[in-house]
Amino acid sequence: MPVTPWPPALRIATPALTLGLLCASLGPLGCAAKGTSSGGDGSVDRHADADPVADASEMDRPGDGGGDTPAGTGGAVGPRGSGGSTGTPDGGGTGGSAASTGGAPASTGGNGSGGAMTASGGRGGAGAGGSVAGAAGGIGGAATAGAGGHGGFSSSGGAPSGAGGCPGLICEDFESGAVDANKWDTVIKTGTMAIQSQQVAHGKYAARFTGVGAQSDDWALLVAKSVPAALKAGSTVFGRAYVYFPAEATSSIHIQLAFAGKNGMGTSSTGPAPFPKLRYLEIASYSGVWQQGFDLLDISPSVEEVSYSKNHLPTNKWVCVEWQLNDAPDAVTVWLAGAQVATFDNTNVSYASPGPIPKPGAPLYDGSSSGLVGGFDTFGFGFHDWHPQKAFDLYYDDVVLDVKRPGCLDQP
Repeated sequence: MPVTPWPPALRIATPALTLGLLCASLGPLGCAAKGTSSGGDGSVDRHADADPVADASEMDRPGDGGGDTPAGTGGAVGPRGSGGSTGTPDGGGTGGSAASTGGAPASTGGNGSGGAMTASGGRGGAGAGGSVAGAAGGIGGAATAGAGGHGGFSSSGGAPSGAGGCPGLICEDFESGAVDANKWDTVIKTGTMAIQSQQVAHGKYAARFTGVGAQSDDWALLVAKSVPAALKAGSTVFGRAYVYFPAEATSSIHIQLAFAGKNGMGTSSTGPAPFPKLRYLEIASYSGVWQQGFDLLDISPSVEEVSYSKNHLPTNKWVCVEWQLNDAPDAVTVWLAGAQVATFDNTNVSYASPGPIPKPGAPLYDGSSSGLVGGFDTFGFGFHDWHPQKAFDLYYDDVVLDVKRPGCLDQP
C-alpha cells in the first residue's frame, strides 16, 4: 500500500515580501528547497507467528526530525544533514543535524534515509534530515523527515507464491494457468473444475469449481499429493484460501469446503464416497452459515458431529478464509479476514449423528475428545455438495497449508 509522506519537520515563518527580497539577493544559489527522502521496501516474512492478527497491528514508529538552528554570524555553507538511522522494533532512527555559523547562504538539510524494515513487519522508522544556519538574517535550511520505508506484508501474512515465495508447506496460486498434476489429484463426480482468468483474487488466474445442482451429491476437489512430512507430523494444521462464495450455494444444506484427515482403521468401508474410510475435520457451509466439525467414516454407523455458527458466509465477493484443524484435542477454528467467526470443540456441538449431542464439556465420542481423527495425511479443498439445490460457481485463489497460521494478504 502507498506510504503517506511525513509532514515537513520545519516551516519558515518569514513574511512573503521579505523572503522574496532575500531569495533574490542570494543570486544563483537561490533559496534552497526542502529535502525529501523515501525508505526502502520491507521484505516478506514467509512464516507466521502464532497470533498474526496481533502481530499485524504492530507498526514501527517514525524517528525524530532534525531541528533548525538559529541564524549564525557568518561562515561557510552548512554541510548536508546526516540521514536517519535504521528503524528498530521500538521506533525509527533519528536524523543527525549539521550547522555552521552563518555568512554564506543557507544550505538545505540533508536527505533523511528511511528506516530499514524490522523483523516484525510493518513500516520502518523515518529518518530525519539535518539543518543548517544561514547568515545573519539568513534562512535556516528546511529539513524534512525521511519517509518511512514501505513495509511489506507483516510477519503474520504471506506473499502470493508467485510473487514472494511460498509462505507455507503447500501453496497454490494457479499462476501457471493449469492444475499442477505433480501436486494435486483432481477428484470429481458430476461437478467440474477449471483454471480461469475472469474471476481472480490476485494475479492472473484462479480455480473455478462448478456444482451442477442436479445429483444426490456432487463434488469437485483438489487433493494434495506427496504431502510434506512436516505437515503430517503434528496434530494441528492450518489453511488459508481466498474464496469467492456464490449466493446460489447458500441454498444447499451442506457444502464441504476444505478438509484434512486420515484413513481410519475401522472395519467398515461403506462410508460415503469419495473417501469411504476417511476420518477428517472440515470447514463447510450449512445453508449459508459456517459449519465445522468431524466425520468418522470407517465405522458403522458413521459418526458426524458439527457446530453451526451464527455468522453467514459472505457471498459474491473475494474474502480471506483461514482455518485451524486440531486433533489433540479435536477442534476447529475459522477466521474471516483475520476475525474469528466459527469454532467447534467439546463445548460447542450443534448436531450429532447417530447422537445424542454431547453436553458441553463432555467427551465428544467414545469417551474421548482427542485423537478421534488419528492424524493428518489427506488434504483437500474445493466442494462436496451433499444435498444439491442449485448450480453454482465457487472460486479459490492463493491457497496455503502449513503448521503455522499463514495470515491474509492485502485484500483484493
